[in-house]
Amino acid sequence: MESLRKSAVILTVFLALTLFACKQTAPPKAGNDNRLKVVTTIAPLYSFTKNIAGDAVILENLLPSGVGPHEYSLSPDDARKIADADILIKNGVGLEEWMNKLIDSTNEFRTDSKKLVIVDTSEGVDIIDNDPHIWLSLRNAVLQVKNIEASLVEADPGNADAYIKNAADYIKLLEDLDKEITECVDKWNKQELITFHSAFSYFAKDYALKQSAVIEGSPEAKPSPTHIAEIMDKIKESGTRVIFSEPDASHKIMDSISDDMGLKVYSLDTLGTGELSPGWYISRMRVNLETLNKVFGNK
Repeated sequence: MESLRKSAVILTVFLALTLFACKQTAPPKAGNDNRLKVVTTIAPLYSFTKNIAGDAVILENLLPSGVGPHEYSLSPDDARKIADADILIKNGVGLEEWMNKLIDSTNEFRTDSKKLVIVDTSEGVDIIDNDPHIWLSLRNAVLQVKNIEASLVEADPGNADAYIKNAADYIKLLEDLDKEITECVDKWNKQELITFHSAFSYFAKDYALKQSAVIEGSPEAKPSPTHIAEIMDKIKESGTRVIFSEPDASHKIMDSISDDMGLKVYSLDTLGTGELSPGWYISRMRVNLETLNKVFGNK
């Protein structure tokens, strides 16, 4: 454990020095491109920001596609992105602990008068313990979009009208999908979720669903035999014949449980990583809805 702490300290110092060097040697913006440089941490936030800002900002994301926030660690390129950024947009709720020390020290290395604006998109969200996946609630996503919109309007008032209109248009799409899911849930014959880890608390809360058992409390925590036995007891009590995995998760434990109990396994995407595009978030939420309709709606 002590060696891990030392390694973490060394990495933080290295990244901080890299950030400083990047900021000192960063070339000026090409031509007359005075657009804001905005960095998001995860794919959902990129999707939200792209819908609000379009091409009015230079937008980058920290996590590459295929890498989830739970297993990620900072790279020197991340330090470069943060050093050059005007605004850093994060999820909050402890999701980005891997970058907190670097964020805290970023402004100390700024050589210009403009400090990095850090936007915590969880502001205003009713937080559920041990679940940072606030974006899996469309209602929380609306709050996140509003937080991003407010930060862009304040930082770039010249484009405020466009940001406000774009945010309103996107929020309408989110709210329409929320209504669609509500209508589907009302028709479901079974409304209980047994999931790989505790990522769907906010989604379940929105639609009065029950997340009755979680295979792994977090991606880092491997369940003990006692915990697995407790999960199997809960599954028996619920009477469900379905459990939900995740696209990028290890399926060994879940496969073992499903084989022993004769359960069907379906996949729900936690959207922690994915394509960096404006339409990606809503399209993936629709895929999750299609899966749930198939399972609970007998479609």
